Amino acid sequence: MNSPSAIPPLAAQPKLAPGPLFVVSMWRSGSSLLYALLNKHPQVGLMYEADLLLLKPVFLKPKARCDWAERWQFWNGAFARHGISLGEIPQGLADFPAAFTAAHQLYATRKQATIWGDKSPNYFDRINEMADDFPHARFIIVWRDPNGTANSILGAASLGNSYFSRKGAAHCGLLGYARFKKETDRLLQRGKQVCQINYEDLIADTPAVMRQVCEFLQIPYDDALSTLEGADRSAILPGEHHANLRGNAIVRATRPALTDSTLRQKIASYLTHWRRKYNAQWPPYPLPAGSAIAPPTLFTRLIDQILYRLIRTRDAISPLVFSLAPISLLRRYRQSKTRRLETAAQPDQPGPIDCGGTSCAAAKISLLATQVRS
Repeated sequence: MNSPSAIPPLAAQPKLAPGPLFVVSMWRSGSSLLYALLNKHPQVGLMYEADLLLLKPVFLKPKARCDWAERWQFWNGAFARHGISLGEIPQGLADFPAAFTAAHQLYATRKQATIWGDKSPNYFDRINEMADDFPHARFIIVWRDPNGTANSILGAASLGNSYFSRKGAAHCGLLGYARFKKETDRLLQRGKQVCQINYEDLIADTPAVMRQVCEFLQIPYDDALSTLEGADRSAILPGEHHANLRGNAIVRATRPALTDSTLRQKIASYLTHWRRKYNAQWPPYPLPAGSAIAPPTLFTRLIDQILYRLIRTRDAISPLVFSLAPISLLRRYRQSKTRRLETAAQPDQPGPIDCGGTSCAAAKISLLATQVRS
């Protein structure tokens, strides 16, 4: 097939897949690129980092008070970003699988797609939980060289992203990589449908990887899926760290190194540890070169794990609060945060040209203002 028209048109009311598709990676590891390419297919309608799983505590509330839809929209603008109004969501849904299914199938149906689900790195340590909730789920796992992941996390922080600017973000990305591997192996042991790809292969030979993905999903491949031209990126959150994703060309050039020698040495030591543990079969990248550095000691790994768990506990606090705190209080907090950003922003200093001239602070203000009004 050589053109989008070669993909056969869908029926007026396509039959939806029995379970969702989850595209998962570590943060800053290529799942957004795969999402943008894959969602060009007329049979694929994935939401982008909707992350309803993170608000799962809201479903502990009594059915009459389970305001999950309102809170979800307020938290990350999921409905607005995907062109869905709260009024379109069926009333009376008070359990997570039913709510997730209703929202994600609604989005896919609007596109006349058959494959529904979500793309998010925030599922990396909970994919088996999702498999429990959705027995027919399929998973596409995206791996990336941990050096590249760490460098990209630091790059996003340097552009003003508040999430990746938090202390320990790169450490969590590295230690989380091993947790992600354990979760993936568990999926395979359970006989779940899993497709594993590498970010390095995706940018080096995009058509080959997209063919692999399409074969896994049992949908026809088209060359249009190997370019960002015409991709719908309207649901992607604002921020300069997504500037490359908003272009039409897949960026293959090497990024400037932002990791310091200490972090590079830590990554190298864990690569040695993991390769010994998995008989040199994982991680797939970087390719082994020269003599390996010594693995971390047991004591170092223990301390690193404690720090990792503390960071993940911290990360869970915000969605827990947004799930259970009075929404009126959350609105006042959001309004106060918006005012602080407006005070700190300098609108006379535009962002980079490839980011559309929008500063990171201005993008945050725009998103927060939208969520406050919703």
